[in-house]
Amino acid sequence: MRNILTLLIFVILITSFVSSEVILDQIDEIYNLGDTISTSATIKANSDKEEIFNTYLICDEIEKEAVPKQFIELQTAEEKTIDVQLKLIDSIIGSQKGDCTIKAVFGDEHTTSTPFTISNLININLSIDQIEFKPEEIMIIEGVAIKENGKFVEGYVNLNITDQNVQIKETVTEGRFLIEYQFLKETAAKQYLMELNIYENNKDGDLTNEGFVNKNIVITQVSTNLEIVFENQEVEPGTDLKVKAILHDQTGEKIESYVNLIIKGKEGIILEQVEKATDEFLEFPIRYNDLPKEWTVIASSDEISNEAMFKIKEKEEINVEIINKTVIITNIGNVFYNKTATIKIGDENIKINTNLEIDEIKKYSLSAPDGEYQIEIMADGINKLTGKAILTGKTTNVREVSKGVINLVRFPVVWIFIIAILGFITFMILKKGYKKSFFGYISSKKEDGKSVPTLTKKDSLVKSRNMAVLSLSLKGEKQNANVVSLKIKNFEEIKSGKNNVDETLQKIVNMAEENKAFIYENHDNLFFIVAPIITKTFKNEKVAIEIAQKVIGILKNHNKLFKQKIEFGISLNNGEIIAKKQGEILNFMSMGTLITNAKKIASLSNGEILLSKKMKDKTISSVKTEKKEMDGTEVYTIKEMKNKEDNKKFISEFLHRLKSEKK
Repeated sequence: MRNILTLLIFVILITSFVSSEVILDQIDEIYNLGDTISTSATIKANSDKEEIFNTYLICDEIEKEAVPKQFIELQTAEEKTIDVQLKLIDSIIGSQKGDCTIKAVFGDEHTTSTPFTISNLININLSIDQIEFKPEEIMIIEGVAIKENGKFVEGYVNLNITDQNVQIKETVTEGRFLIEYQFLKETAAKQYLMELNIYENNKDGDLTNEGFVNKNIVITQVSTNLEIVFENQEVEPGTDLKVKAILHDQTGEKIESYVNLIIKGKEGIILEQVEKATDEFLEFPIRYNDLPKEWTVIASSDEISNEAMFKIKEKEEINVEIINKTVIITNIGNVFYNKTATIKIGDENIKINTNLEIDEIKKYSLSAPDGEYQIEIMADGINKLTGKAILTGKTTNVREVSKGVINLVRFPVVWIFIIAILGFITFMILKKGYKKSFFGYISSKKEDGKSVPTLTKKDSLVKSRNMAVLSLSLKGEKQNANVVSLKIKNFEEIKSGKNNVDETLQKIVNMAEENKAFIYENHDNLFFIVAPIITKTFKNEKVAIEIAQKVIGILKNHNKLFKQKIEFGISLNNGEIIAKKQGEILNFMSMGTLITNAKKIASLSNGEILLSKKMKDKTISSVKTEKKEMDGTEVYTIKEMKNKEDNKKFISEFLHRLKSEKK
């Protein structure tokens, strides 16, 4: 009983000391600058009381009076609610941010709110479809900006691209923004930093909330110019033409790539066609007797091409020899030579009119009273030859040797040599039974009673009757063609032609030509083009597949029989070409990336047939394929031919025939 009484007395005493009580309502967890914290404080008086009511904002232990003071007068047991409105602006809260509380004070009593955060952060959700752009391409940036309190931003967005002097300002409405920017034509190819700054201002224009996001974007190189550079634009006969192509991007910087170079001689005849790395010289020999004319060099890469002219210089040049009593003068220049030459025999000078056509040879017989003489021959003021000769005769004279049989009679050794050559040719013809020409670089085949020449290309391992020539500009028929591309992967190793390599490759070419394919050769790639202009049908896919299968059969058979293996890849492709047949040659122009893709897919193959997507679509009714991705390229392998039994029989008979030929 005594304990209970003591407790009651203690409670009464405590209550008498607590003259009032302050209670704050709940507030939100996060506020952004510019927001208003709206809450209320309830004051309960236990006795009559008159005091000042203060409100403080405490952030990171820094306390600042945030709401004007109020004088409050309360009677005993009276309760009063006071609205607390705190505007989060610099003029009121200064620089206070972060983790904060509100402290309400009434006289000696105070209370503190639950913790909350004051933030100036804007979160940006950026949407951009790509990060790589070409010059003049339009970049579209859109996104959503949300303050940390979860409310949408009403403000502005600034875009800045470093090194580009690009500054764009757009509005942000209900949190959404959209920026479109078109890159300049001459924008340099490199990586740029794109900076986005989104912010809000108060009514006075002062910054309240902001957010940043950075993103790297890349401007790619675009080929804009293809320059043809000659070491000398006027070339001396008997020397090498040195020419290269330089590919420039949008700012003139060099692009490392490959270009096709074509050299055209007189009357537009293609003399050389080769793929070369940019900024690397192609050396092409100009013969000593090539006429002084303008030739053309054509360079192409992707969709850009250019052509330039170079000139072969005029060269008046003769070669002089003395054999016994005869002076031999040969025109080794590239123009008609009609200058006067002087032959000095001892102390006497005798002038002769040369009048030599290109490659023409004239011989002059020297005579003088018996004895040994110093001989000098001058032409164009230059001493061409000095020597000694034993001459006979009555007077000093120079006489042009007449042409014809009489000359040969004086040189019986020549007759013996000619007879020996003719005898050897006759022997070879009889031995080979007229099957092959004596000269290795020309052969012929009877076709419809006519002799069809075999065409060869410089440094080629094969001879072709159906040669295809790639043109950069051509008027002809536009049509779909099928291309079988054979990549010889160890070309440098096998190009000598040893170990029956050349015979094997020739067998492939002959087989393809029997199937009406035309052959285009490009270094280590052989392309077999099956086009309607030749086959007279638009359905050539089956023929192309058969050629590819036969090629694999021939090469596998070679690799079984010979020590020198042929490493290869093979692809089947379909695309558009412009074609024009001129005599025995098929001139064609590849549309798009037909030849480039054919080479690339063949390089990915390791002895199996790989189909491009377009070829797969063309053969979907007759071939079952399996999709693969190699080095980022979509290709298809042949899983099964729909006419499976016929196909097996065909391959079996073909391989059997190959083995029989070897035996």
